[in-house]
Amino acid sequence: MLELASYFLIYASVVSAVYCAGYFIYQLCFSPYRNIPSCLSYRITPWTSRLRALFGMLADDCENDYYAFGDIYLVGPGVVVISHPEDCKKVLYNPKFVKNRFYQAFALVEDNIYTTQSTQLAMLRRRQLRHAFLPGYLKQMEPTMFQCGFLLLKERWDSQMQSQGHIQVQMEEEFMHLAVGIIGALGYGQGPKGWSSHKRSQLIQWIHNYNLLSLIKLLVPFADKLPIPLLFARLIRSKKQFALSIDNAIESRLNECLQSKANRRADILQALLEGEDLKSGARMTRQQVVAENIAIIIASTEIVAQTLTWVFHYLLLFPESYSKAARQVRNAFGPDHLITFEEAKTQLPYVEACIYEAVRIRAATGVFLPRVVPEGGVYVQDHFLPAGTQIGINIAGANHHRETWQDPQVFRPERFIDNPQCKAHVLSFSAGVRMCPGKNLALYELLTTTANLLKDYEFSLPESTRLDKVDQAGRPVAMPRTHRFTSVGPKYPQRDCQVLVHKVKS
Repeated sequence: MLELASYFLIYASVVSAVYCAGYFIYQLCFSPYRNIPSCLSYRITPWTSRLRALFGMLADDCENDYYAFGDIYLVGPGVVVISHPEDCKKVLYNPKFVKNRFYQAFALVEDNIYTTQSTQLAMLRRRQLRHAFLPGYLKQMEPTMFQCGFLLLKERWDSQMQSQGHIQVQMEEEFMHLAVGIIGALGYGQGPKGWSSHKRSQLIQWIHNYNLLSLIKLLVPFADKLPIPLLFARLIRSKKQFALSIDNAIESRLNECLQSKANRRADILQALLEGEDLKSGARMTRQQVVAENIAIIIASTEIVAQTLTWVFHYLLLFPESYSKAARQVRNAFGPDHLITFEEAKTQLPYVEACIYEAVRIRAATGVFLPRVVPEGGVYVQDHFLPAGTQIGINIAGANHHRETWQDPQVFRPERFIDNPQCKAHVLSFSAGVRMCPGKNLALYELLTTTANLLKDYEFSLPESTRLDKVDQAGRPVAMPRTHRFTSVGPKYPQRDCQVLVHKVKS
């Protein structure tokens, strides 16, 4: 019996060794991807990049790998990453390059505009949601954005400053509450009185739990289907509470509309309920409205909060840019004036340039957009990629591309003043047929919030903040970042995001 077991172990070892040797030889010498630049660990297994992404390193890897490997490289067998802006646009503008299975992890309620692999469904949702993000409708929502965002923040800060004349805040936390207050009011259809600090904290927790459950589902596809008493009960319960809260908001709005058909509110909730495909007349079901609303709430909260954090972080790292932006705002508007989006867009080009530069150099949006090569394959950078190849759009690489951007690692807002057309090369909100539908809403929030904060407050770094690191050219180095599955934010916010805030002297 022992001899038989020994023979079996020897046989299994030989077979395993032969298989591994054959696998290595194939990947290195015969794979259709063998000539694409990469490192050995990427070429042999996809788990090197997956584990690094799991530990929040994806954003750094996307940028560093572009500088190491160039416009195309391999991060796993059959997984190719491209960084040249024109190659990225070629994929993003072609509806045949569908999203891969990664996005399905977010479909915890129902497939939505963000998660679907179906181009037809994506286009249908885009037509149904189009009205919500048109300039005219955004302008109607602007008073709600102010009341539940900047004005609420200003009221709290001014109250806290009465005793000492200044406060110390944690930027990421403040901007997260601001962003969730705005999108919460628009998504749930409630004014500032309906969005207490407790409710904002609850929504932030729901968003966090939803993202965590999505991550678990990516690793364990059936996680959200397990019976409640098992491992993920708390997260599954949180997801259901999140969805139920939106369903209750829908019920309340429908009853409100029945009682008074006039004076319809202008917000995301109403736009979703009224969203209609002009081609077919199709509207979304109640469950679909819940799913789309959750997607919009999560994306808007994370992206706006993290982008504002990066904008002010870079302005404080580069005092000349900060002074120039603040001076432009205060010269154009008085202290009691509330700057609207239209005013900021037309009169504050440098402030807008600072936002675009922060979005370019540190994209808070997805830094890696996976797609699938369609039937027939495609040539990219003289390499043939067969059908079924997983192809990742490297947003960080495209935003740092050396042929497109001069000194791409330098924070220089002036590049967008000298050449406004450069904005079209920033791919942080994606591009083409699957461009982020909420881009205009995000820019609305970013521009009005940044402009009004610079008008009313002075910002500075406390002595304890560790931001004294410089590169070889003596330029400040940005705080460490981490990828949080849906956004890129500071790795150590409690340490690196502390800021002193003073009222601007009249």
